[in-house]
Amino acid sequence: MNTLGPALAFAKTWVAQNVRPYALDNVEEKGEELASAFLADAKAAGFDEAEIKEAIDDDIADYMIEALYKVRDPEAGRS
Repeated sequence: MNTLGPALAFAKTWVAQNVRPYALDNVEEKGEELASAFLADAKAAGFDEAEIKEAIDDDIADYMIEALYKVRDPEAGRS
C-alpha cells in the first residue's frame, strides 16, 4: 500500500493547523518541539516516522523549521 500521498497530505494539514507565526528567539528549538508533537500525532494517525520522512523528503525538525519561517514570512522559500 502506498501511503506517500496520505502521509504528505497529513503533514501539510498538520502544519496548516498547528504552525503559527510565533515570536521566536530560537526557531530551531520551536521546530524541534513542533516535530515531536507532529510525530506523535502522525503515529496516532497510523503513520510511522519513515513514511513521514519519505513523504516530506526532509528531516521532520527541518521541515517544521522551514514551516515556521514560511508562516512568519509567506514569501520565504518562494522562487
